[in-house]
Amino acid sequence: MNKQKIVNSVSHKSPEPHEVPDDPLACLPQTFASRGVRTPFTTKTLRYARVSIGKAGRKMIMLPGLSGGLGTYELPLDTLREVFDLSVHDRMLYDRLIELEDVRPQTVLEHSRDVGSTGVGGVELARTCTRRNWTEKASRELGQMAVLHQALRQLGGDAVKDMKREELMTTEGQIRARRALNRFASEHKVANDTIIDSLGEWSKMIAPVGLDLEGCQGQLRVLANGLKKFAQDIEEWSNSEQSDFRFMAGRIVSATRSTSNHALKRIEEVDSWNSELGKVLTDWETAKKAIGETIEYLWWLLDGWQELIDVWDRRSLTDRAKQRETVEEVASFAPVLPLSEIEKSEQQFWADVRVNQMLWAGELRKLGSGEIDADMMDRLERFRRQSA
Repeated sequence: MNKQKIVNSVSHKSPEPHEVPDDPLACLPQTFASRGVRTPFTTKTLRYARVSIGKAGRKMIMLPGLSGGLGTYELPLDTLREVFDLSVHDRMLYDRLIELEDVRPQTVLEHSRDVGSTGVGGVELARTCTRRNWTEKASRELGQMAVLHQALRQLGGDAVKDMKREELMTTEGQIRARRALNRFASEHKVANDTIIDSLGEWSKMIAPVGLDLEGCQGQLRVLANGLKKFAQDIEEWSNSEQSDFRFMAGRIVSATRSTSNHALKRIEEVDSWNSELGKVLTDWETAKKAIGETIEYLWWLLDGWQELIDVWDRRSLTDRAKQRETVEEVASFAPVLPLSEIEKSEQQFWADVRVNQMLWAGELRKLGSGEIDADMMDRLERFRRQSA
């Protein structure tokens, strides 16, 4: 298929900056799935691309702010390599996405980390992926041990109440732990192996959130807390800014804090389950379903925010103009919450964020600069006008 035919299959999803819809809610995605999964390509024009499943079950890629405009262009993922000149990193990631059956934030992240760790996206990306993989693995392993230790303290009785977490690494400690949990299982008429297996599965399920203990915090908990610092940094930066950038920064701060509050509320649910492990283990199927839904929600909710924090952390510390460009970029591409996941009282706020993003996108001309040829943009725009 040549580029012209591919361009003619593109679906332009959202209006131009000067064509804000009469109903601002129409600007918001309906669900997390329709918002798509953040896909960390390194090709500049694809930096904020998201992948979703289309109506016919075909993978689609959404390209927001193409060449600095508002339009979110959507095209079949399998045409991407024919339309854009992809970097080696992006070709490898593309090959994985094409074969991926389960398009969710955690699966896309796993594949992107694998590709990034190879070094094809540069030394800095490889180091970041390797470091984060190692940190998350360490917190996951320590967290699983901490969950077992909590279970013993809650359920094991006097025999293990003075047992330290480090003892679980010894054979003697593991024998004591199993005996204590077996007594709990017998008292509650639950099979011994069922308790042990359920506890092991539970510790793995909550690993992305982890425990609120040093060294045991999972990546989603770290990110949710990181959003609070991110918002504070942006707010402090804006204090000495002119009014238009203070306004822009204010929207970032409000959106970030709102997202963080949603996340921390769900993390509190996970922590409440961890404080009642007896209830978890004796009503395992109910607890398993509830925690699975909560963790899945958190993955979708926080998808795309780590990349924006990284953009901010890499900002120039001395060039104020470059800092303003960074704020423009963050403001234009901050993830908005879908209608299905917000209360009616929040709808106006998120619609306002999205409408302002539409207006700011027209100012952010640099995103596509030098990365997409004029002929391609002309064809995309011509299709947009024809389909309007």
